[in-house]
Amino acid sequence: MATMPPQDPIEAQLMAHIADHESELISFCRQLLQTPSVNGVDDELAIAKVITNYARSLGLVTEIAGLSAERPNAIVHTDTQGDTGLLLIGHLDTVAPGDAQAWTYPPFSATIDDGKLYGRGAVDTKAGMASAIIALAALKAVPDSLHKGRASFIGVPDEESGATGTLGIRWLAAQSKLNGLGSIYCYSGRDIYLGHRGLIRFEITCKGESLHTGSDEWQNGEKGINAVTAMSRLLLKLEAAEFPAGEGYFSRFKTVMTPGTVINGGTGVSIVPDTCTALVDVRTVPGTDAAVFDYMEQAVADVKSAVPGLEIDVKPFIHLSAAISDERAPMFSIVEDVTQQLTGQRPTRLVAGPANEGYLLIEHGIPTICGFGPIGDNFHALDEYVEVDSLVETAQIYALTAHRLSAHVK
Repeated sequence: MATMPPQDPIEAQLMAHIADHESELISFCRQLLQTPSVNGVDDELAIAKVITNYARSLGLVTEIAGLSAERPNAIVHTDTQGDTGLLLIGHLDTVAPGDAQAWTYPPFSATIDDGKLYGRGAVDTKAGMASAIIALAALKAVPDSLHKGRASFIGVPDEESGATGTLGIRWLAAQSKLNGLGSIYCYSGRDIYLGHRGLIRFEITCKGESLHTGSDEWQNGEKGINAVTAMSRLLLKLEAAEFPAGEGYFSRFKTVMTPGTVINGGTGVSIVPDTCTALVDVRTVPGTDAAVFDYMEQAVADVKSAVPGLEIDVKPFIHLSAAISDERAPMFSIVEDVTQQLTGQRPTRLVAGPANEGYLLIEHGIPTICGFGPIGDNFHALDEYVEVDSLVETAQIYALTAHRLSAHVK
């Protein structure tokens, strides 16, 4: 609930319009949660249609488009033409619910209890997407709510597989469908995340020599190379890595290497394992990417030297550097002012520890808040939920931000 009524009559109308449509907002959010879009299980076409069909019923301009017909982007605008001021971004896919029986309520039931709306994707990012669409609907319904240009929403596919943006942001940029004076990624939270740490992931394969564990050659050390214990040496060496802490907004973080997040090896209990594969996750602060690769190279050389005949193959399969927006962009102060006006709390400027697709927007010159939306918890965990009361408030923040930012559109 607003702590200070807006002085601008257009902003007052925007807030009233959204408040008057609270029940529709909640119903739409529940519909999104009841539409499974688990990455690797469900294509995103179904949820893209839910979003665009509803948005079109509210008078908004919609498009479903993408590199893959079954895994498209859901694109929504307040108008057919004009430069975009505020761009709201969400991702259509979710992680798997895990053990559905362990949830208090079924993960796709969208159950409301004690002011909380439960469901997989509630805060990551379906509640934020619901608030975004209602915000755009209010901007469409209230005359002269945008000084210039238009406001937009894009729901992208395949974020949860590694935030590469291949089907979403990268494709949209290549098709000239990505622009804005500022962008908000509709994750949960009320602080202003100017950027995030980077992410490097490696797949490491150790290749040894198999042998019967009961043989004389193994007992006497004449033949056989245990790929699993060799991998253990390497993973422990990687775990001991230390890197400098970040600076500025990144000073509360450091580069962290987490080896062995997934391990596979061995073929039988009586066979010396000749192959072992492990994944390594690295979260980086600016300026340390090269040091990570150098450390990996040296660690591999050390283990190969200690285990003659061992082969080690290292493949980086995700590499995105830490990113941060230019905090002088007008959107950031606008969101601070609007949030303080509506909630009584002024957001803190931070950078996030986990990476997301914000770096892609920043790379394309769009200042981005890498997570700001409805309040909730348990993303990627059991009983993910969003606080129902925060849906309207979030939509109001989005709408007022779009209204004020539109004055900066050329």
